Amino acid sequence: MSRHLASIRTIKAIDPIPGRDRIVLATVDGWHVIVRKDEYQVGDMCVYVEPDSVLPEREEFEFLRSKNFTIKTMKMAGVISQGICFPLSILTQNKNHYHVGDDVTEELGVTHCVENADDVEPAKTVTCRNTNRLMKYGWYRKLYRWRHPKQVKGFPDFISKTDEERIQNCPWVLEDKDKIWIATEKVDGTSMTVAMVKHKRHIIPDAYEFIVCSRTRRLSDEDDGSHYWKVVKKYDLENVLKKIINVYDLDWVAFQGEVIGPKIQGNKYHVSDVDFYVFNMIWPTGRKPSDVSKGLVENYGLKHVPLVTGYIRLPNTVDDIIAMAHGESEIGDTIREGLVFRDYDGRGSFKAVDPEFLLKYNAG
Repeated sequence: MSRHLASIRTIKAIDPIPGRDRIVLATVDGWHVIVRKDEYQVGDMCVYVEPDSVLPEREEFEFLRSKNFTIKTMKMAGVISQGICFPLSILTQNKNHYHVGDDVTEELGVTHCVENADDVEPAKTVTCRNTNRLMKYGWYRKLYRWRHPKQVKGFPDFISKTDEERIQNCPWVLEDKDKIWIATEKVDGTSMTVAMVKHKRHIIPDAYEFIVCSRTRRLSDEDDGSHYWKVVKKYDLENVLKKIINVYDLDWVAFQGEVIGPKIQGNKYHVSDVDFYVFNMIWPTGRKPSDVSKGLVENYGLKHVPLVTGYIRLPNTVDDIIAMAHGESEIGDTIREGLVFRDYDGRGSFKAVDPEFLLKYNAG
């Protein structure tokens, strides 16, 4: 499912900003956005564009040219604003055509501002807007495939890609006061998935298939010297996964985690070599609870993302969750990016990104 960068939302609340007469703070689901006073009323529908989005170069968005048409987290008048709101009049259809929840990302031509570095060359960041523009040309697609011949296989269909929803987009999870959750540190690296599949055979020995993926792509079985394969070698992940499959008599097992290193995301953790922090351990019965996966992976000499809380019930508001997200990282001398919450049965999860982190690193 593609990310809904622009969608129809409802203004839930409007609050004054101390010392300011022309602007107010609107609440859209769990997001807080600065808007002009009297532009919206509580209950109005609007087009909400998430932070980390790029708007097309159109006349109505010309005021964003100095920001390269990019929507980022910002702080003004002492309050943090994330995203931007537009009236429904910027859309092509009559306002009665739209309903709350409609995705209008494609209609507006909104794109994600930064393509994940793990899907191109290590340590490079490419604006998605420019990439999309070139991908429409056949010659560029051929050139891209030629330059990236090892990234040709599909992501394994029995494993979900890593992409947690932000709490601001799913505030209703706070309504279930009986469910218990555990929070882990959200590590700012590049995602990697490794898996081992056991293909059972009769008479002849079983066959094992080792899989290495970036966040969205399966990589070649050939060691290409990238940070993914450096991590595979450092922790002997192929043999570790094979041992787990045999010890627990599994058909397959997978780790998902964040790779950090000197040339990854600015090396905020100031490490001298690539490293790997597991945040998901998955096998056929589902994702293991965070505390269980921590014990299992550490038993095999791997690192797990830090557990920040024990099992807790969630607080009442999104603002409370965001406040929890702020804190010092346990793996490096920096503030942490935020928290990832997972429930005990391993099915529910969401992330809370600290706005202060985004402001510090101009990250979205």
